[in-house]
Amino acid sequence: MTGYRVEIRPEQHCGIVWLNGPNAVENLMQSTGDVATHPDWSVDFDIIVVVGPDSDLNDVTLERLVAYQAFISEWSSRHRTGPNSRAATVCADEMKRVIVELWLAVNRLATGVEDGIYTTLDAALAGLTRPEDG
Repeated sequence: MTGYRVEIRPEQHCGIVWLNGPNAVENLMQSTGDVATHPDWSVDFDIIVVVGPDSDLNDVTLERLVAYQAFISEWSSRHRTGPNSRAATVCADEMKRVIVELWLAVNRLATGVEDGIYTTLDAALAGLTRPEDG
C-alpha cells in the first residue's frame, strides 16, 4: 500500500494528490508522476496536494526540498503547459503548515506556479475556481 492516492477531477480542472503516511517527499514525487500518466489528466489542470493527518513530514529536509524542486520544475515544463498553472496545498495541521510554507517557498522559485495553502479541500477548490467554471 502506498502513502498516496491520485484523483483527477476533469470537471474541476484539477488533479488531487492525497498524501498519507511517512515518506511524504518520495510519495509526492511518485504521485505527481502518476498524475501525468492518468488518462484524464490535461496539461492545463491545476494540482491540489492534500497533506493527510498521518503524513508525518519527517522526511522533509532542505536536500529533499531541493530534489523535489528540480523534479517539479522538470515535470511542470513537460506536463503543465497550460496558461496560469496553479497549485494548492491542503493542510489542516498548524505545525505541518510551517513545513508546507517552506516547501512552497522553495518550489515557487523553480516553477513560477501560483500556489496557496488552505485548511480544507473545499476551500482549495474554491480558491482554484476559474471564471469559466461559472
